[in-house]
Amino acid sequence: MPNANPTSDHLKGILITTLGVLILSPDALLIRLLDVETWTAVLWRGIAFAAGISILMLMMYREKTLKQFKNIGRAGLLIGLIFGVSSFFFTASIQNTSISNTLVIISTSPAFASLFSWLFLKEKVHLRTWIAMAVIFVAIILIVSKSLGSGSLLGDLFALGTSIFMAISFTLTRRRKDINMVPAMVISGLVAATGGALMLSQTTKAYALPEASIPYLIIGGIVVTIAFALITLGPRYISAPEVSLIMPLETVMGSYLGWAFLSERPSNMTLIGGFVILLTLFIHAWLSLQAEKRRVSVLSP
Repeated sequence: MPNANPTSDHLKGILITTLGVLILSPDALLIRLLDVETWTAVLWRGIAFAAGISILMLMMYREKTLKQFKNIGRAGLLIGLIFGVSSFFFTASIQNTSISNTLVIISTSPAFASLFSWLFLKEKVHLRTWIAMAVIFVAIILIVSKSLGSGSLLGDLFALGTSIFMAISFTLTRRRKDINMVPAMVISGLVAATGGALMLSQTTKAYALPEASIPYLIIGGIVVTIAFALITLGPRYISAPEVSLIMPLETVMGSYLGWAFLSERPSNMTLIGGFVILLTLFIHAWLSLQAEKRRVSVLSP
């Protein structure tokens, strides 16, 4: 008699993933509340992320922690490096454009991941995915066009870079499913911190974090560590399309928190473009989920 209850596991996966996404929602707000220069925020955010994931690893693997780092090999180092660049861009984006612009643009990473999987892994891309990517790219142009001639264009470009590098790291991870991504995340935090330190070395800005900012840094480290653990655990019980249906919650909740606490009302273009992107991602994920269910039902005896 099987011990596992498929219905119970499925519900568990949905609840765990949703909780992880909701916990992650204030991350962008906490970065902004650091109230420091861009590269100082990048430096300390990277350190906090690496420290939080390291503590998580010690709790998970204990005396086998160092072995987990050795097992990732060159591919894991590459994934950590690329995700570190993504983290670097993410913090820089939050510091240079609105939270809503950053989160909406970053939500396009699944579309880029599909494109890179087609280019580098030779995976088949369905017509619905090509259509979704076309709609999303038009929506990005709408959002970024509002920033032309303003200081926030740089932040929007950082957000686009975040989305692209996230997608590359996702593609590499799919190619090497045998790699444990947790140690790579520690490396990514250190890469982002190193990038921030190098940028600071070219300026006269202070490396030190003001005392008033330390609580926000600590809370942010706890938030991303717990959220990361839950979001990593959830997909063990639910499919990738179902995860894609839940992830846009961060965009909505994170943008709302920026509006509520910092009075950052999204521009009309961001609202329109964001709605189009989220609706497109939702429909695409739902269609993908239905296709997966049909495939499973055909294969089932």
